[in-house]
Amino acid sequence: MKFMTITAEEFDQFTKTHFSHYTQSRMHYLTRSEMKHDVHLVGVKDDQNEVIAACLLTEAPALRFFKYFYTHRGPVMDYSNIELVHYFFKSLTNFLKQRNCLYVLVDPYILENLHNADGEILKSYDNRAVIKTLEDLGYKHQGWSVGYDMMSQIRWLSVLDLKDKNEDQLMKEMDYQTRRNIKKTYEMGVKVKTLPIEDTHTFFELFQMAEEKHGFSFRDEPYFIEMQKIYQDHAMLKLAYIDLNDYLATLKADRDKLKQQLSDIETALQESPNSKKNKNKHTQVTQQVASNQRKIKETETQMDKEGHILNLAAALYIYNDHEMYYLSSGSNPKYNAYMGAYRLQWEMIKFAKEHNLDRYNFYGVTGDFSEDAEDAGVQKFKEGFNAQVYEYIGDFIKPIKPVFYKLQQFIAHRK
Repeated sequence: MKFMTITAEEFDQFTKTHFSHYTQSRMHYLTRSEMKHDVHLVGVKDDQNEVIAACLLTEAPALRFFKYFYTHRGPVMDYSNIELVHYFFKSLTNFLKQRNCLYVLVDPYILENLHNADGEILKSYDNRAVIKTLEDLGYKHQGWSVGYDMMSQIRWLSVLDLKDKNEDQLMKEMDYQTRRNIKKTYEMGVKVKTLPIEDTHTFFELFQMAEEKHGFSFRDEPYFIEMQKIYQDHAMLKLAYIDLNDYLATLKADRDKLKQQLSDIETALQESPNSKKNKNKHTQVTQQVASNQRKIKETETQMDKEGHILNLAAALYIYNDHEMYYLSSGSNPKYNAYMGAYRLQWEMIKFAKEHNLDRYNFYGVTGDFSEDAEDAGVQKFKEGFNAQVYEYIGDFIKPIKPVFYKLQQFIAHRK
């Protein structure tokens, strides 16, 4: 085995054929290399000169004179091959020592546990040998974190398994309310479109509504523009919207059908005034007519106040050869009745199936399965689609310059 820098082509070929996170991609490397010049591709080749491990690494200034390195959910390798794991990380340490590294953060994209939506462990993965190997080399495991942390990637992800399932099966496996909400979006005429990069502000307005609702501040608009530039045609801003002119036309067509039904029932009642069946039908259709009239009036009022196009929900999606990622999102709470977020998810689940992806990654949850968890509502929404919770192994930190790393930590904790 030999540790070395590898080409973008070698890296691309390896990550396409070995399960990997979207950040471990050729597009990420090429764009970042051009824009920031802070990225490296390293790997291990076997005796036949074949790549058997690969990793995209980035660097950033640390403690003024040093650099901090991060492996972006890498490296990509067979972690059951402990000899390879040991060799890679021992070699990585030597590589970083030559590059004025203060410390490195490693967060391998490997599963620790698979949970159902209630938190029950369905399957465990024995990573003790991996953890011991890394810790023996000075890569200290940072523990089994729960919750969100701005300093590291989320350890818990909500994932829908798409493998060997068609659209009908995926729909049947959702809970009743989720299926019903998706169906209602079709009845109301909710549509989904891709926003061009010039319209990132449209997405960002909805994203800010989510920030206000949940009381957090995550990213500025330029971040989302940069993500689209980095991941190019594999990054999409999707918008769920409704044209109230179309919806109103549907409601009026429904009104005409209901009035005809009512007229037919009234004629039948004149012929058979004691028919219990027709009396019940008359009551039912009369209620439907009233409901329809109310919706028409509400829709006309809303059009007068807010125009005929309503932006309901939007999200940033990125995909690679392995999975679709639902990342940052937002919606207008005034328009929750139109179920835009449900239509958005269903359209992108179908997109993932069309592109032969085996996983639809709803991304982060806290890992707190209690009823008063800060993301309880978000977890319930994702659970409705039949997503399970994937718990990952977490972070490892290796100080390359231990004395200065302790100084850096002392300064950080004083702030």
